[in-house]
Amino acid sequence: MNIFKNPEDESVSREIDRLDAEVERIRKQQDTCLRRKKELMATEKPTEGVFFHEEIHSLQMEALRLEVEAETRRKKINRLRLGYES
Repeated sequence: MNIFKNPEDESVSREIDRLDAEVERIRKQQDTCLRRKKELMATEKPTEGVFFHEEIHSLQMEALRLEVEAETRRKKINRLRLGYES
């Protein structure tokens, strides 16, 4: 059953599907960054002078960047669903 009334509705639906897939991919990348950051934090040994502060900071910045990317796409999906964009 086709719930779409015209081809434009179908293209919006495809765009939403594409953006959802991107959000999922970005979330996986973010999880990988956060998992790696956690591993580095766990393996630091301050008493022995083993620190990974630069790597941890870079991973945190990357995770935050990915969060913004995902949120931007999520907002675009919402605008598409509300009909503000086509």
